[in-house]
Amino acid sequence: MNKSLTLLTILSFSNLVYSEKTQPDSPWKVTGAASLGYASGNSDNTSHSLQLSAEYAKDKNEVFLDADLLYSESNGDTSTDSFRIQGQYNRQVTERFFHGINGSYFTDRVADLDYRTEIGLSLGYNLIKNDDTSLSLEIGPGMAWEEQGGKSHDLVINRFAQRFEHQLKKRAKIWQSIAFTPKFDDFNDYNLIAEAGIDTTISEHWALRSSIRYQYDSTPAAGRQSDDTTLLMGLSYSLAGFDDVKPTGSKFIANSWSTATSLGLGLNSGNSESKTIVLSFDSSYKESKREVLLSSKYNFAENDNSTDTDTLRANAQYNHLFGKKSYLGAGLGYLRNQLSDISHRITPSVTLGHYLVKEDDLTLSVEAGPGVTFEKVGGITDDYFSVSAAEKFTWSINETTEIKQSLSAILDPSNSGNYSLAADAQLNLKISAMLFWQIAATWTYDNAPAVDRGKDDTTVSTGISLKF
Repeated sequence: MNKSLTLLTILSFSNLVYSEKTQPDSPWKVTGAASLGYASGNSDNTSHSLQLSAEYAKDKNEVFLDADLLYSESNGDTSTDSFRIQGQYNRQVTERFFHGINGSYFTDRVADLDYRTEIGLSLGYNLIKNDDTSLSLEIGPGMAWEEQGGKSHDLVINRFAQRFEHQLKKRAKIWQSIAFTPKFDDFNDYNLIAEAGIDTTISEHWALRSSIRYQYDSTPAAGRQSDDTTLLMGLSYSLAGFDDVKPTGSKFIANSWSTATSLGLGLNSGNSESKTIVLSFDSSYKESKREVLLSSKYNFAENDNSTDTDTLRANAQYNHLFGKKSYLGAGLGYLRNQLSDISHRITPSVTLGHYLVKEDDLTLSVEAGPGVTFEKVGGITDDYFSVSAAEKFTWSINETTEIKQSLSAILDPSNSGNYSLAADAQLNLKISAMLFWQIAATWTYDNAPAVDRGKDDTTVSTGISLKF
């Protein structure tokens, strides 16, 4: 059996999910999600997803609405491009029985499905329905219209569906559903969608959502595969707060060391083969007379066995402060970028720096100094005297929001055309005491790149950061 697997996770290009009850006692519950990944320069990659779900329950009426858009592209080759919207209305007839109407629309360009529209009636029965658990079955006739592989079809279908939800404990809920829609007179011609997930509350307003979706088309377009599996991980947010989780008021003892790390993974296999890894680490130690700053970031992306991104960057710096705002520092930088044909660039340096602003919630510093650059670019090994300069900015806007930004340069005094620049910007949004949602952007520029390589690279990503 051919397989197609798509992995989208907040730890990679991140998903931010927003959930809001329109009013504290509103029967509506709405959840939205978004993710973004972007890279340009020697490699071009884009990925984004949008999700929306809404539920309504009051008296004898229930409404379920879902929509999602998934897209990813690498160097002009589309690996994911699908859109789905579905809805259902149920009316309770008795305590157990209900009837309803349902409809859906789905398109998947990679699977060569221009569209598939379904509409149907259903009769359902609640096997279990209480405050903690619900389990229902339903059946009904319907119609389907589709255009796949350039061919149009009108089908009379059956629809068999099952839906389950269970509150495991105060902080965790699991849910699962199956929809099986065979052709009315040929059960070998069918579509199947199965989903399952778990929501875990991590703070008063935030919950972690993980889910898996499996889709199977028994009659795919020519040259296309039958099944697709999607793994999703995201955050849900409740404006009113979760009833079972309230602030504890506990405090953490401050430590001079502050460390944050994040991990991102992405995987596609089937009609398109691709994978992505993003790993970052930042740590700092600060006291009245000295500072230690450590950082590293690794990016890797591969599409159809061709490497699109393979970059490792690391920096270490020690600063000794004299006075309140001035310091003398020693630093070491390392860069490897396979796509730019940089085998290595090592830059030890000594810098003199000054804090233009140094407050508890706001810092701005500049520094510059001499150093040496050892590099191998385009197969050519070189070393030369260099000058480094940098600017760094941090701002804790409030208890939940932080901005970081930096700009650095390495220049060759003997050759004004030989220089490189690196700029970073980061927005951190606090989710819990140790968990942050992070948006990061990086831009690098090499004015003297290897032969046939571009000068600049840009990456944008979102993800979860763990701070300890």
